[in-house]
Amino acid sequence: MTTANTKCFEKACQKENALLKRQLHDLQKKVNWFEEQFRLLRHKQYGPSSERFEGQQAMFNEVEEALEADAEAQEEAPNTEQITCQRKKPVRRPLSKDLPRQREVHDIPEEEKQCDCCGCELHVIGEEISEKLDIVPARATVIEHVRLKYGCRGCETGVKTAPVPASPIPKSIATPGLLAWITISKYGDALPLYRQVSILKRMEVEISRATLANWMVRTAELLEPLYEALKEKLLKQPAIMADETTVQVLKEEGREATATSYMWLYRNASHSQPVIIYEYQKGRGSEHPIRFLQDYRGYLQCDGYSAYKKLAREQTGITLVGCMAHARRKFKEAFDALPKSKQLATSKPGQMLALIRTLYAIEQRIKDNTPTEKCLSRQNDARPVMDKMKAWLEKQASKITPKSKLGEAIRYMQNQWVYLERYLDSGLVDIDNNASERAIKPFVMGRKGWLFSDTVAGAKSSAILYSLVETAKQNGQEPYAWLRHVLTQLPSMSKGSDVTELLPMNIQPESLRYPQ
Repeated sequence: MTTANTKCFEKACQKENALLKRQLHDLQKKVNWFEEQFRLLRHKQYGPSSERFEGQQAMFNEVEEALEADAEAQEEAPNTEQITCQRKKPVRRPLSKDLPRQREVHDIPEEEKQCDCCGCELHVIGEEISEKLDIVPARATVIEHVRLKYGCRGCETGVKTAPVPASPIPKSIATPGLLAWITISKYGDALPLYRQVSILKRMEVEISRATLANWMVRTAELLEPLYEALKEKLLKQPAIMADETTVQVLKEEGREATATSYMWLYRNASHSQPVIIYEYQKGRGSEHPIRFLQDYRGYLQCDGYSAYKKLAREQTGITLVGCMAHARRKFKEAFDALPKSKQLATSKPGQMLALIRTLYAIEQRIKDNTPTEKCLSRQNDARPVMDKMKAWLEKQASKITPKSKLGEAIRYMQNQWVYLERYLDSGLVDIDNNASERAIKPFVMGRKGWLFSDTVAGAKSSAILYSLVETAKQNGQEPYAWLRHVLTQLPSMSKGSDVTELLPMNIQPESLRYPQ
């Protein structure tokens, strides 16, 4: 073989080797991706559902720095006795003093009321009381409304009858108490109507599921003025959170029964006097929040869904704020996708999770501060941590495969960064959107029981009733007592009356008690 042929052969071999190396590298990337997906799916199926991160803190001490003031305060305390960490013995919580009590006295037999020592007669010197909790199941009661009739003996024609009392649903057997019980059972306790039919049957009450469903629609119509008053109150808040979830409606004009509709949720960011609004819509497009928030001016905190970005572009009065929990969740997935031996705080996902935990430690420390104090603390304490996070993202972005879980997490956080860091500039918003996710969870849990809405009217009624029940619960009301009170008052009020005094935040919870 000539020298020229040898060189050509060597070049061909080198070219073939380079091609094989590239193919091997690409195949290895695919294998790594599939292994990562396999570990993540296995974790989701068999691992704990909690997103808690228990990595070591060897490389980062920001949490300790954030809580340094608290530690110094403890060191200056006069009590220098060494504190040891001991597991507290569980203590039974006392029963509420407001619960009705039935006294049962237990006495010793007459023949034992003599002293065993001297034979003298014993007398009562005190008593020992132990409390047991009993439950009396719900029972149905028929209320007979007796309307006296008066007649004239003179002409025997003039007859007068006492007027019919105002009722939530005229000509119906449903009382405010019954409607409140059905509403709270479904929209507060996730008990579908068909199960309530069975419960009522055990009470010897025969009411069809269709009747209960009709009552819920009529109840929602009666309560709609309160729903509108809540919506008006919400749109006056300086900061709002938003989220959405799916719902299926079987009978909707122009759509198949399997079509996916959405329940949108809006709530104020303030944890004082919470307002929670559900709204049913056919889709998930940006036109729905644009219409709902058309006159709103303030902060809107949400996840990274593109519809909210379009809303912020079209309405200049809205400032979009991101959700750190969503960004953190992707790094937690990347951490869970690692082999067990590499799930350490020193791993790349672990490093970011440790930094994010520092931000949450700062939020925990300032949670009871005023908005002005929160903003100042975030600027002084949280912004340096955010700067570290941004530098870390820029450093790692070019090193990590974009299609890997860590690459996806880095890309998501970088795309959302301008929205994520906005919480630093205001004490009116939270670090994340978790409050709205917690508010929408009762609907998601209830949906597992009743599965779908039959009609659009039913879906809209659900939105109204969920809004009122959840707002009542978040404002410290006993929901049944509050709703029973409202359904008693509303029928006697004239159309167009001011109903704001009936809103959950405008009634002292102590004034409404669960009926005994």
